[in-house]
Amino acid sequence: MNVFWRIALCALVCAGSTGGCSSSTSPPSTDTGAGSTSASTPAGGSPNSGAASSSGPGGASGYGTGNSPGTASGSSSSGSSGNPSDGSGSSSSGGSGLSSDGNGSATSSGTGSSGSSGGGSSGSSSSADGSADSSTPADSGASSGGSSGPAAAGGGEAGLTDHTGVWRITPIGDSITEDTCGPQLLSQDLIKSGHTNFAFVGTETNNQACSGAPNVQSEGHGGYLVSDLLPAPHKATLQDHSAELPTWASSDKSDVLLMQFGTNDVWNGVPTQTILEAYTLVLTDYRAVNPGVILFVAQITPLNPAGCGTCEKDAEALNAAIPAWATSQATAHSPIYVVDVWSAFTASAYVPNSTYTADGVHPNPAGAALVAQKWYGALIAQGIP
Repeated sequence: MNVFWRIALCALVCAGSTGGCSSSTSPPSTDTGAGSTSASTPAGGSPNSGAASSSGPGGASGYGTGNSPGTASGSSSSGSSGNPSDGSGSSSSGGSGLSSDGNGSATSSGTGSSGSSGGGSSGSSSSADGSADSSTPADSGASSGGSSGPAAAGGGEAGLTDHTGVWRITPIGDSITEDTCGPQLLSQDLIKSGHTNFAFVGTETNNQACSGAPNVQSEGHGGYLVSDLLPAPHKATLQDHSAELPTWASSDKSDVLLMQFGTNDVWNGVPTQTILEAYTLVLTDYRAVNPGVILFVAQITPLNPAGCGTCEKDAEALNAAIPAWATSQATAHSPIYVVDVWSAFTASAYVPNSTYTADGVHPNPAGAALVAQKWYGALIAQGIP
């Protein structure tokens, strides 16, 4: 049969069939299974995509916001299941819950230094499971209960892409920042990996004996509650440090804040909302000096001091509230990234005289190394420094 008659015959067959000769093509499945990346849209920004594997000690990975190149943001379903720290994960539901503990479980509780923290120094540099931190878009939703994961809020990457010159980085917090090796080991890890375009700035000197790590400057203030920075009537203790914060901000002129603050507040029973108000004040004062300051805020480390049966539960409640706070405060020019430092440890095992802490509060040298890895992963994921 010649071509003409074949075409004609085909036309007759199609005309006689129900619905005509329509072709149906099933859309490709978007469920690529475990290990797939999913984009989420940061507050006020456009979706970002791309696998976020960043190199460095512990194999750090992270998640960005806006349209930062090479980063991926994933959110976990219902804020309860998390993404492993290889930058992968699937998204559903509103709650973000990325975990960087390398096993895909999301975590949310937190902790850190104590009511009047003392401090343990810290040492080497790798996480217990070889994973490092991830930070993810806070707009993917706040997690609740004990399952909030690291979230990043941003609404854009102006604060990153507009930067020129040396990055001025300020670790800010209590004795976990001042009296343990975390900041010094972070500096050492960055330098060893070839990231040298930074300076740690602050009014305090961290000079612990930390496996040869250099001394650094910070705003670690042992014994401080972050709510001590609020004016009355918010003071929960007799400490009033409200006049100090503006001085720190004007002196530091920070491009980046690494904030783990609130452990002493939790230990002293300060309500979560008051702690978040103090976070806002810290951010406001630093933005007054540098409107494009970038905040990395920790979901604090576990808190199990002797004699405090509710500290860990209250720390987890604070951690669960941090992603939503970050979303509410982030701007396109001054993004916020939530860093799941809590998941560096197993909370139930983070008790006095254990592997990573002597007092259930301050990480020892090995524990501080895990904390440093969390910060390292979060920074490198955003191309800092």
